[in-house]
Amino acid sequence: MFGKIAYPIGLLLLALLGIGMALPTYASAQDIIGPETRRAEAQAGPYEVDVEAKPLPSLQSVQFIVQVRDAASGTPVPDAKVTVHTSRQSSNEAGYAHASPVGPGVYFATVKMDSPGVWDTVLDIEEPGGQSYPVDGFQFNVISPSNNPEAGYVFIGVAVILAAGAGYLVWRIRRNQRQRAEGSGTTAA
Repeated sequence: MFGKIAYPIGLLLLALLGIGMALPTYASAQDIIGPETRRAEAQAGPYEVDVEAKPLPSLQSVQFIVQVRDAASGTPVPDAKVTVHTSRQSSNEAGYAHASPVGPGVYFATVKMDSPGVWDTVLDIEEPGGQSYPVDGFQFNVISPSNNPEAGYVFIGVAVILAAGAGYLVWRIRRNQRQRAEGSGTTAA
């Protein structure tokens, strides 16, 4: 009996795998460094600043990794305050995120850009004494979530797999119950 159901389920899983492989691939939130990652180096006062920015289209946000070094010695600056400022070109929307230190002279921030459109970013490096140095960032074109179909494909795929698994479990439980009922009826004393 299991062989009769395993074959169609196997075909269904192969079909889903084939469909998933045929769909175009996009950079996703799990990618650490991909083709959309942007890098820049800049001088900000007494500091050398290296910036990596990774757009996460499905989350409408951008991850920033900022390395700050003393320009004279090249040593990491562990006590700087790094802030990423954002502004949308077509409106008055603006925001910021304070970067958290993740290592000596390395800072990490995720900036949410809620509305579709072109966003500008500026990084602000503040030294412990309070002096601040701006660094021009990047422009990002944030798309509307409805133009981002990969999340829907993943949801549908997971829902189909869960429904198939639940159906299999129900079938298996009922089959076992029938077998027990048939077995207990034949062993009467």
